[in-house]
Amino acid sequence: MADSTEVRELVYLVTGGCGFLGEHVVRMLLQREPRLLELRVFDLHLGAWLEELKTGPVQVTAIQGDVTQAHEVAAAVAGAHVVIHTAGLVDVFGRASPETIYEVNVQGTKNVIEACVQTGTRFLVYTSSMEVVGPNIKGHHFYRGNEDTPYEAVHRHPYPCSKAQAERLVLEANGRKATWPGCTCWWLESCSSELP
Repeated sequence: MADSTEVRELVYLVTGGCGFLGEHVVRMLLQREPRLLELRVFDLHLGAWLEELKTGPVQVTAIQGDVTQAHEVAAAVAGAHVVIHTAGLVDVFGRASPETIYEVNVQGTKNVIEACVQTGTRFLVYTSSMEVVGPNIKGHHFYRGNEDTPYEAVHRHPYPCSKAQAERLVLEANGRKATWPGCTCWWLESCSSELP
């Protein structure tokens, strides 16, 4: 639990915060981030369970919005120290159109990156998918790798293609300068990095 002497000063935003992964991230942050002042939960469909979180010491702000709408993303990101981008359209059974998958997973990620750059948010944590890393062109699966391990994955379906494209966008954005006055840099960091 949080030390009572810790100063609550950080604002986190979780996109897709009501999804399977997002909800777990939200609950984990509330339990394990002692400096959390505000936790913004951004999702297209807000869950009723958010109401129970509004009675604690952390301000939980539910924001109904769509990652495909740049202005909605920018408004949610403004003032956040950390963005955890879990929003995405998971479609391994081919039920969604390729256009919709691209719009959510690739354009949505572009919107998050641009909002971070424009507002000076220095930390972005992107959640990709295991679909991005395998199997390779020989049909071999990906074992014991990390983000620096090279792989030759073959993406034949819209979902893994979109997640691979979005992942590349995030990696390419690593180190981009932010335009917000007073902020000199913006970069992708892992969850274990030191925050301001």
